[in-house]
Amino acid sequence: MNILKDALLKAGLKPTQQAKAPKDENHREHIPKKKLTETVVHQEQRNFCEECSQVRPDVEFYAHKNPTSEAEWICLRCADQLQILDVCRRTAQSDVSIKRMFRRGYGATVRDIPITPRSKNAGPVDGNR
Repeated sequence: MNILKDALLKAGLKPTQQAKAPKDENHREHIPKKKLTETVVHQEQRNFCEECSQVRPDVEFYAHKNPTSEAEWICLRCADQLQILDVCRRTAQSDVSIKRMFRRGYGATVRDIPITPRSKNAGPVDGNR
């Protein structure tokens, strides 16, 4: 046995060290994950118009009775085209209304809708109306 070992050493092969106990193939280290529900608020502001299916900065919730549309989250342009009055608007959550740039083309613009930014401790956001 020593003769073979000496021959392999002369050929340039090095002896390996005794391997430690092999790891279990299915063993994974436990990595603690952040709780996403506490750190990230999904859909704090709605910006998808259900009428024209576009992402717009001026989408608001309208409680209207217009028979030509079933959409509730409507952008400013679509609300003017559908001739929905601004008294049917229930939110002032869009970027345009927060910056006080919300102007209606059809009818008067209501200014009395309170703008209440959501706090970090607010309840769940209902994005699936």
